[in-house]
Amino acid sequence: MNKDEAERCINIARRCISEGNTEKAEKFLKKSLALHESAAARDLLEGLNQTPPSTSSPSSPPSSSSPPSSSTASQSATSETRKRPNAGGGGTDSSSGKEATADMISAVNKVKGKKDYYTILGCSKTATESELKKAYRKLALALHPDKNCAPGANEAFKAVGNAYAVLSNSEKRARYDKYGLEDDSPSSSHRGHSHRYNRYYHDDEDISPEELFNMFFGGMQPNYRRGHRHTQFYSNYTRDQSTDANNASVISSLLQMSPLLLLILMSVLNSIFTEDPAWSYHRNGQYKVERATSWNSIRYYVKGDFTEKFTSQKILHLEYEIEKDYKQDLQIKCINNQRRKEQLMYQYRVTGNTRYRDYAESMDLASCKDYNNFKMPQYIRSNP
Repeated sequence: MNKDEAERCINIARRCISEGNTEKAEKFLKKSLALHESAAARDLLEGLNQTPPSTSSPSSPPSSSSPPSSSTASQSATSETRKRPNAGGGGTDSSSGKEATADMISAVNKVKGKKDYYTILGCSKTATESELKKAYRKLALALHPDKNCAPGANEAFKAVGNAYAVLSNSEKRARYDKYGLEDDSPSSSHRGHSHRYNRYYHDDEDISPEELFNMFFGGMQPNYRRGHRHTQFYSNYTRDQSTDANNASVISSLLQMSPLLLLILMSVLNSIFTEDPAWSYHRNGQYKVERATSWNSIRYYVKGDFTEKFTSQKILHLEYEIEKDYKQDLQIKCINNQRRKEQLMYQYRVTGNTRYRDYAESMDLASCKDYNNFKMPQYIRSNP
């Protein structure tokens, strides 16, 4: 576990180095060494701690009798190689040595320098929710820092995440369509009001693009952070809402809950006028007598007067329905486990994180085996 966390810290440090944030990179490299000693972390940390050679003064030129050491020359050449851009206009990842392809650079340039959220995602203002999702999926995969090593890829990935976070929420999208960004808002000339408009989008942007990426592709819940704020994704609450707005929100909530309340009322009325089921999988106050089906010995419980109300033929038909219901439950569990395994393997293919693959391979699919081995009685099936 410590080794995996140490490797994650090294990857973060490499991204910080490529962004020029050496202080943060040094912090994560030290943390990686504290968790697990590795040559990669040690080499990166030593490279950060090396002091660049000072420029010689014009009055004291370097002596010809003191040539630079081979180690210093090697370090200078390595530094120069890392800084030198690719001849084809591409870039090189200073931490991993990977060379950016033309497609990587093109993907970054499509987003770089753009402020409008629709332009960033490459969508029109009339784009539907599915079109926004499709655009975000394509850009996020192309710009993810684990896949794209072109200069500016990390900033472009963040820009795409922030744009989708706002436009995927109907209320924030409506505000954005009306006011745009802070600089474009009608109140941008007034400092107090411009801060308020900027805060309309702050909650979504407080969720990191990496968390948004994991939520979008893997259904994972975000990690709430940044002290006592604990902001919630897609939260519609702001502290400066007026009393009228709060009242409207309460009325709107009641209207939205009315179908649920009606459903609960119908369920209560239905339970009053509907006869109790003849059996249950679980023992309780009503169903105390334990029985088992005649074919696959599925355990079920009935009331004390069960044999008085049901003839032997009806009991056979009832047990057939019990076994059919049991097999359907096995099928549902099997499908859910298979989908979960496919999600984990997809996350592994996207991120390259082997923990997703290991967990997927260790999943128990016993419900699928039970479902395939479960045999229904033939003669009841043909004559229910």
